[in-house]
Amino acid sequence: MTSELEDSALPQPAARRGSRSSVGATLGGACIVALGVCAVLPIRPEAPTRTAIVGVVAVALIVGARVLRSAAAIRAAVFIGPLFGCFAVGILGKWPPAVTTVLVCVFPLGCLLLAGRRTSLSPVAPWLTRGSLTPEAPWLGVATVVLSGAALTAWALAVRPEPAEYLRELQRLPLWLAIVGIVAFALVNPIWEEMLFRGVLLTELASIWGVRAAVALQAVLFGTAHFAGFPSGPAGMVMAASWGFVLGVMRVQSGGILITYAVHVTANAVIGTLAVLILR
Repeated sequence: MTSELEDSALPQPAARRGSRSSVGATLGGACIVALGVCAVLPIRPEAPTRTAIVGVVAVALIVGARVLRSAAAIRAAVFIGPLFGCFAVGILGKWPPAVTTVLVCVFPLGCLLLAGRRTSLSPVAPWLTRGSLTPEAPWLGVATVVLSGAALTAWALAVRPEPAEYLRELQRLPLWLAIVGIVAFALVNPIWEEMLFRGVLLTELASIWGVRAAVALQAVLFGTAHFAGFPSGPAGMVMAASWGFVLGVMRVQSGGILITYAVHVTANAVIGTLAVLILR
């Protein structure tokens, strides 16, 4: 697996080229990580001031990416800036969650593709492809889904957490209708998550610091984004980070995000169904 990551078709890391530009590239990588942190911090309606502060930091980072003239950081900023903006407007404006989710799946990618018209930023989304089915993909996918479901079940039975509001709403429905809702969410939500973590963050960080560092960093950010998810807390963050690492490896091996999206959807559907059943 290690050799396959090293031999990936992802671009050569700029930070290893031994030129003066490597310093700027490294700063660009730090900018990308900081933008990733801004993207994964939860936005809460009861804390608009904190959201505003994070927004100001994100704008400063976007300006910094432009000043550094780091194409990788600019591409990341063009995607993450609109992503954060869509979430902030949708959540603080109390838009229907479905509207916000669809918006974050479409608008940031549209901005990125539009930026790709500039030769200096092209290619903007080489990850936007189905990739190839590798021999390892089926068993890695099955293992991810099975282990995620088992870990969730063990955590839920041990902790007996209070179900989140959306889970309580699903539990009030007939089981078949609740499962339909879970599957619908599982099909849509991973779109923006895969584009952000296995698409933009992994690709742009790999172009600066190498594939292995990029896979690890996007996994850490993915875990951080799920700190308040299900499972929640440190345990949930570790589980999500481990899951994100495997998805990152699959993304590198396949060359695209379709396979990781399919695994992500399946795991979300299984986890959501188990959550409704266990916490009834």
